Amino acid sequence: MQHDVMVEKFGVRLRPIRLLDAPFIVQLRNSQHALGKIGDSTADVAAQEEWIQRYFKRAGDYYFIIEKARTDEPLGTVGIYDIAGTQGECGRWIVLPASPAAPASSWLAWHVCFDVLKLEVVLARVVETNLSVVSFQKKIGNPCVGRVEGEQQIGGKPVAMVHFCAKPAQWPAISEKLSHYACLAEKYL
Repeated sequence: MQHDVMVEKFGVRLRPIRLLDAPFIVQLRNSQHALGKIGDSTADVAAQEEWIQRYFKRAGDYYFIIEKARTDEPLGTVGIYDIAGTQGECGRWIVLPASPAAPASSWLAWHVCFDVLKLEVVLARVVETNLSVVSFQKKIGNPCVGRVEGEQQIGGKPVAMVHFCAKPAQWPAISEKLSHYACLAEKYL
């Protein structure tokens, strides 16, 4: 299975996850700023390693570590998955709260979706109470296409998801907004 896409711009790099990333992923997904705003995660490194091993065998799934390009310091994760034909979903996006890497990592993920993988439809589903990410998606011009009550469970409780859907026609405007924010943030990386 090919998971070898790597991209870099604005002082940030997306590199494919490795088995050695399991402790960082567990820590990140179970951190205070992520809990309740993303799907349930394992708190066990061994279970995360097993998930990564299964991921390596899956088609249509790209999972990246967001890292500072100059130092290789991990800053977060993002994924493009459930790819079927020319449609896929962008998610698993978590950035350390003190890091200014959100705009650059988002630009890179969109770049992979539209310019590298040539997707025609890119979906994003965000937990409704994850207000900062819902606001971010709207701010960059990702079209909101609906809300589904109880679509996912977090901590055993149903949560509503806000759905976004972008196509290649929206990518230039989204790219321009994200590039602006990423350029501003780059000096703080």
